[in-house]
Amino acid sequence: MNLVLLLAFFPAGAQGTPEEITADYGPPAEANVWEKFTIPLTAETFGVDETTFAAALSNVTSFWIRTEMHTGNDVGGIDDVYIGTNHWSNFNASSEGWSSGGDGTMEWMNEGGIEGGFLQISDWAIGDWHWLIAPSSWAGDWSSMIGQNIEFWYKTNQPSYAAIVKITTIPVDRLVIKTPVSPTILPDDSVLIELEVLPPPQEDLTISFSTSSSSCIQVPPSVTFLANHSAAYLYFKAAPGATIGCESVIEATCPGYLTSRITMMVLDNYGIGETDLKEAIAVYPNPCRDKFILHNSSRKNISRLAVYNLTGKLIRNMEETDLSNREIDVGGYLPGIYFLQIFAGKQMITSKLIIN
Repeated sequence: MNLVLLLAFFPAGAQGTPEEITADYGPPAEANVWEKFTIPLTAETFGVDETTFAAALSNVTSFWIRTEMHTGNDVGGIDDVYIGTNHWSNFNASSEGWSSGGDGTMEWMNEGGIEGGFLQISDWAIGDWHWLIAPSSWAGDWSSMIGQNIEFWYKTNQPSYAAIVKITTIPVDRLVIKTPVSPTILPDDSVLIELEVLPPPQEDLTISFSTSSSSCIQVPPSVTFLANHSAAYLYFKAAPGATIGCESVIEATCPGYLTSRITMMVLDNYGIGETDLKEAIAVYPNPCRDKFILHNSSRKNISRLAVYNLTGKLIRNMEETDLSNREIDVGGYLPGIYFLQIFAGKQMITSKLIIN
């Protein structure tokens, strides 16, 4: 790894903890090849003295990975991110609360990572770097991790120069579009989306939405956040007659907040050409009470089942050689609507489950 140190940035005339500290990483040796980067959580790595570093890590407000390494358009990806022994994301089931920053648009990919899914980010706007920003739950006191490592896998199609990781110590007002199951929508269907506002607004706040292709995916023009609430829910839906395989960049914007941007697609059963698999796999009885059967009449093994609640929280993850035609116990779940991700071979389909 080519690791170059960057100095922390202090406001003019300010004393004490910097607003951010940074360290370089990369570029990878080859384009489009995953490479692991390890960045020690030490004062020397981040180019500051021990006292300053300790103060910064005692009050972390956000963690960023700059994913752009090229002056023109480029596409990057991250996978298996670890911050010491306290925080990690492997993206095997969802975007896990990460969001885009700068000029990028984020997309969760269910395969193609080190093992399973990863986050992909592409250029969209002009005049800024694109970033991937860790979940808000990662903020807090990192003092116990001093001397441990930041580790992650990264790839890009344009490894022209190094990028940076950034740790901030000041409040970061941001919007986060969360996709509960996958950034794909079935034709003539819709997906429930959670939008997070950080920090929660002190007054009612209007968030605007836009779609780059209204003939592909339609979004509400805006949603109002109530004061002191950090989350709101809305639906993105496939446009009537949308072309299978079309995609749209969805933006959430509000003055004074970091824009959140994701790429979503309209796919037939979450994968072009997977109609037969969708017909071969069935969940019954549905609605159910205590148990359901994961029926599979295809020749592919069901290797994984992920269960999400209505807010998009992963509440169960089952991985075995074959879960086909198995009875799944859900007796301890609260009544309501759940989303299932069912993985067979390299394909994934989704299903709704109602528990009475």
